[in-house]
Amino acid sequence: MRHLIAPSFGLALLALVAVLGLAPACGVNQTPQPEPGPALPRCTPDRDGQITAAELPIALGATASYYASPAGATRTVDLAGVGGRWDFADERPDDVVIELGPVALKDQWYAATFPAGQFAIDGGGGLDGIYHQDAQALWLDGTASREMTPAGGRTLVRYPQPVALLRFPLADGDAYTTTAEIAGGPEGPEGTIGGLPFVGTDRVEVDVAAGEALDVPYVEFSPVLRVRTNVVRQASTTSTPAVNRRTTLFLFECFGEITRAESTVNEPAADFTTASYLRRFALGVTP
Repeated sequence: MRHLIAPSFGLALLALVAVLGLAPACGVNQTPQPEPGPALPRCTPDRDGQITAAELPIALGATASYYASPAGATRTVDLAGVGGRWDFADERPDDVVIELGPVALKDQWYAATFPAGQFAIDGGGGLDGIYHQDAQALWLDGTASREMTPAGGRTLVRYPQPVALLRFPLADGDAYTTTAEIAGGPEGPEGTIGGLPFVGTDRVEVDVAAGEALDVPYVEFSPVLRVRTNVVRQASTTSTPAVNRRTTLFLFECFGEITRAESTVNEPAADFTTASYLRRFALGVTP
């Protein structure tokens, strides 16, 4: 039986847009969750083809369940879709069920580095993305290692100016590019990656397209917005080649992320067909 998510569905489950960095997302969010569980904000989808800030509510400490591809596994995906529809309803026996959600920034070791930040989201690869949201956009302030002293070396990147990942109202045809400086060295930790200082830039390219519907196991969401991002990291030394990773998100009003596909490194195609990581909203399933 397939459920159609329609405007009568009134309670927001989760607003989640994970970090758009160059490390693949995987595994369960290990960031400590606050107690007791939060009250979820109310939000009723109006299905007008746009997503406003009010239709992407952030419920700190709330989590949603997702089917996720296991570490090291790739997935064949059709991101172009057919006639404005996308089908991610196939069930994969090796999928794992994970829970993800935003947590309060004040509880994290790196909080003082991000005075404008409001919350953190597990970005995979041992990294968190640090964000704040207002009526204009969902802003990425930077990234940080979840652990203060990870075995592979600490990462702490704070952009001088935050990057607008989702500009509200999010709508069909939106396209924008932001280039953020990364400055590392002895004067500060804002550009430390894997324990080493890094100087360079992150260029974040975003484009948005409307779609009629998207299927995940047992659920159809209609309408949806497809958000494609391409993050290009370039070191200041011209002899070091740029590195990019593409991410395609499918969003639904009041739910936020319902499907996420990440490319392999240095993927040239916007609608790539091999995903290094894939996760999909899981209805009524817990780990």
